[in-house]
Amino acid sequence: MPSVDSVQKIIPVLHVGFHKAASTTLQHGLFGRHSDIAVLGEPRQDPSAMEALRGAMWSCHRHPAERKEFDIERGRRLWREAMDRVPPGKVPLFSKESLTRCWFYRDPGDPSLPMKLHSVIGPARIVIMARHQIRLLESLYITRTKGPGYQSAEDWFETNKGGPTHFCRYHAVAQSFADAFGRENVAIFLLEDLQDNAAAFAERLCDFIGIDPAQGVTLIRHERRNVRTSHRHHVYSRLRKQWGPSGSFSKFLPEPIRGALLNFIASGRGAEVKLPAHCIAEIESYCRDDNRQLVEKWGLPLAKYKYPL
Repeated sequence: MPSVDSVQKIIPVLHVGFHKAASTTLQHGLFGRHSDIAVLGEPRQDPSAMEALRGAMWSCHRHPAERKEFDIERGRRLWREAMDRVPPGKVPLFSKESLTRCWFYRDPGDPSLPMKLHSVIGPARIVIMARHQIRLLESLYITRTKGPGYQSAEDWFETNKGGPTHFCRYHAVAQSFADAFGRENVAIFLLEDLQDNAAAFAERLCDFIGIDPAQGVTLIRHERRNVRTSHRHHVYSRLRKQWGPSGSFSKFLPEPIRGALLNFIASGRGAEVKLPAHCIAEIESYCRDDNRQLVEKWGLPLAKYKYPL
């Protein structure tokens, strides 16, 4: 349990993403199982907390037709309802990668959503997970194009230029949250640090959140959730696209055979993909200056993991 001093300083925590940066591992392996945490977002959403923050998110949608009116008093009331259900001594933690979904920002440094979140929930600590931008986009591509929505890597990149492919400027996002919640209340953590030394990663994260680090180390040491789509599934998705609307022949098979085939397709080594060279060059150019700010102002070891610098 947190110490008496830490209990007096307990404030909510928002884990805001990014997507494809160990969110599922943290949500199910650590946040959902740590005895010092009261989960408000994933993996067990509190409906009042979710509705409170959803109102702030959708009021910031970059497309006017999708944008909703922001009712700050309703948001505050719903957040208080969620806080009232938090057991004494536990850290309220809301985890949702959609808090850094590109559609809720005009650009990565847009302060609108962080400011509205602060106006609803008040003081909070912000956890941001970052990942090498090329590796993140490769993983995102594999996830978004499995099944009937398959596209080639180049087509997917070009289709999403106005969205997720050009949003991973982590310093710009972190600075907008720091302006809203205070620099001392924002921390950036690297997926690569988790992969390299899970125990040290867990200790730093738990210390920032204000929960028992020893328990956190035990919980996360061997965790790995949301394993990448299989190579077979990725190939099958490409073939289905080539075969056209009738490409899913498995639906014509008897159920036992169909199940065995789909299990086979889903198993095996993870899919690997390499973005075209010109796409990689474009992303590296887009992220380079922002990454340098992460090194200079946040002290992150990006060179160790070969981030674009």
